[in-house]
Amino acid sequence: MFFEKMKKDRLGREEAPPVIRLTRVGKVYRVYSRQIDRVVAALFPSVRMRCQEFHALTDISLEVDRGETIGIIGRNGSGKSTLLQIICRILRPSQGDVRIQGRISAMLELGAGFNPEFTGRENVYLNGAILGLSRDEIDACFADIEDFAGIGEFIDRPVKTYSSGMYVRLAFAVAINVRPDILIVDEALSVGDTLFQSKCFAKFRQFQEQGVTILFVTHSMDLITKYCSRAFLLEGGKLVRSGRAKEIVDLYNRMLVEESSDGDEEQQGNGQGMAGKLLAHQKASEHSFTFNPDENRYGNGRAEIIQVGIFDQERKAHQALRHGVVYDIVIETRANADIENPILAFTIKDVQGFDLCGTNTFFHNIETGRVPSGQIIRATFRQRILLNAGSYLLSFGCAAFEQGEYVVYDRRYDLMSFEVISERQSVGFFDLDSTVFVERGE
Repeated sequence: MFFEKMKKDRLGREEAPPVIRLTRVGKVYRVYSRQIDRVVAALFPSVRMRCQEFHALTDISLEVDRGETIGIIGRNGSGKSTLLQIICRILRPSQGDVRIQGRISAMLELGAGFNPEFTGRENVYLNGAILGLSRDEIDACFADIEDFAGIGEFIDRPVKTYSSGMYVRLAFAVAINVRPDILIVDEALSVGDTLFQSKCFAKFRQFQEQGVTILFVTHSMDLITKYCSRAFLLEGGKLVRSGRAKEIVDLYNRMLVEESSDGDEEQQGNGQGMAGKLLAHQKASEHSFTFNPDENRYGNGRAEIIQVGIFDQERKAHQALRHGVVYDIVIETRANADIENPILAFTIKDVQGFDLCGTNTFFHNIETGRVPSGQIIRATFRQRILLNAGSYLLSFGCAAFEQGEYVVYDRRYDLMSFEVISERQSVGFFDLDSTVFVERGE
């Protein structure tokens, strides 16, 4: 049922109303200092209990027409997932009006409705029922789901016996084969292996050709520009800008670069020589970088990595890097005992943990010499960033050969992440910076 009368364009032709319309939507969470206060507030709404309010969304108004593919971008915590959950009716808005026309299939948390004791087949019917399908409708699309998931005889085995890859393949297959009017995708097109991802994107394009309305959330900006006609940029729970996908992605990239740069000249340090430079880097690291609290760290402790960072040639700290620009990857290590020729290293991984590249002082035939206990040594790796756009993890290490045996002093895996921003497109993880010549014969 249409939620408003048909509009007319300038020529008097009827236009369908938006399939998604949000008007001044907000979502507020009340944070109580004590659990009992939450219970009292729930049981006695008229009693005002002291609490803090967190505004996850504020005054969001937007419209999405049938057949549009819309990208929703923003940093972590900007409100993207909350917005999608409100559109999917998982959450109720605290204020504002939400109007949706058509069946929604959402890929927010794949397999969230699966029962691990049920077989894959039973879970398909269970998930289909949750999505509002009748048994006849599920029967009609079951063969497509089974074929797309590609898990073979495991379809009749309990889900608890599945690998994580099989689990998400089946969940994805269910979500996209229920013939939705509106498809909502939250970072779900990266599941499975390369061949399965290819199938997912082919299905994505098929939906676009069929006129399915798609809301697409991803941190991969090249996918936004490739597949989306428009984009919405969220920041701090507010809709900052909407417009053509390329324009919004460019705006978001500029925002990331500007806010990751440390423009405070006082952080350059007033000391002279290495001590002054170390102090400058230390301050920049403390004030500018976000580190991984769940890093994998180990070693015998004869030396320890005390500071790391990424800096441009003006000594400004960055965690969002521009493709093709030269940056310094810096590692500072303090000796806790007298050590000989420590090897300082870094490695870059993708988000799935695959080693992409890395190097160390040993590979470059650099003799670091004897480092007495208490002394700090720093290595700077000057790199031109040729990685394609995306998110990456940076690991660091300090080791040495002692009596011919390789000994790890301190290794800090996945210590920090960084983003690469690029307007160029190429296949894989690296842009080979190719020069192309095209000629015509007679």
